[in-house]
Amino acid sequence: MGMIGALELQDGGLGRLGAGMKWQWFEKLAAMVFGENGFAVRQGEVRMFGATRRQYDIIAEGPRFIIAADCKRWSGNRGKASQAKRAAEAQAERCGLLRQGNPKEIIPMIITLGSEGISVHQGVPVVPIGMLNSFLNSIEEYEGLIRRI
Repeated sequence: MGMIGALELQDGGLGRLGAGMKWQWFEKLAAMVFGENGFAVRQGEVRMFGATRRQYDIIAEGPRFIIAADCKRWSGNRGKASQAKRAAEAQAERCGLLRQGNPKEIIPMIITLGSEGISVHQGVPVVPIGMLNSFLNSIEEYEGLIRRI
């Protein structure tokens, strides 16, 4: 078990670690989890699609697919479901653009600081940072639920 797995098993270790850092470091932590799981990671990438500009927090390329993740540090519990729904829709739209001319399928994802568990909104997994490693290690279990663009 790597460093990420050990942190994940400790009483909310990754989630607590992420909560205490600036958003840039939260993104770096998420990128590190992808890297530990064998993904080639690009962070904070801006792409132009004609006159349309889109930013991607994390683009993690694996051998069979690419995960494009948006990192969200929502505070409080009010409106989290509607925030997740809006974020999922926006991330799916960004992934549609990213897919243009790309031979690999794109999986849109939202990564949060929450600890409420993994959920799926409109085919987009919403994964707490503390569960990201587990999710990546068992992504096949979500095969019928997650959207591939």
